[in-house]
Amino acid sequence: MRIAATLAWLAIPGLASAAGAAGFDPTPRIPVKIEDADHARFLDFDATRQRTIAAALAGTTGDDGVALQKIVLGEPVAITSESDLIGNWRCRSAQLSDGSQASDHKGGAYIYTYFKCAIHKKDGKLFFEKLNGSQRVSGFLYRVRDDRYAFLGGTDLAEDPQVPYGYATDRNVVAYLFKVGTKRLRLEMPKTCCSDLEILELVK
Repeated sequence: MRIAATLAWLAIPGLASAAGAAGFDPTPRIPVKIEDADHARFLDFDATRQRTIAAALAGTTGDDGVALQKIVLGEPVAITSESDLIGNWRCRSAQLSDGSQASDHKGGAYIYTYFKCAIHKKDGKLFFEKLNGSQRVSGFLYRVRDDRYAFLGGTDLAEDPQVPYGYATDRNVVAYLFKVGTKRLRLEMPKTCCSDLEILELVK
């Protein structure tokens, strides 16, 4: 698949905003107090996503480029049942840069190998967790639209225990979870500690 074809998909009206309508505010549907910086990340999600994916696709070659094209393909579809999400998943992370901090101003991506993730019920709510690797995220999922859940969680490192959203500002993670195919999900995290956009692709 050519990069140009993937960029064209991102530019198609309706699909360019498929991962989040510009300025969409999910917070009224989330029963948790959200910090101002994380609220801004949600409001800026669509612009961050489009800019970063376009720059990363243009600046990433070789195996990582091929992998990235596969990861970002797929338009979000309606999530009709929690059973679409619950279970054990294989997951791989793509950490994307928009190039704004690079000396050559080129975007890029680093694609990790597959790890283990799971979605299950905890305290009556959907809970996502990355189960292995040196850097893990975990947190609750909240339905905010037919085609997405908002994720509020925390990052734990090395042998640290899981931390909830709100534990520490520099550990907070917000994201959207999308279903993009049969037994395929994406957790899209804007402005993480290590990237302008991190995409966690989940497959069964």
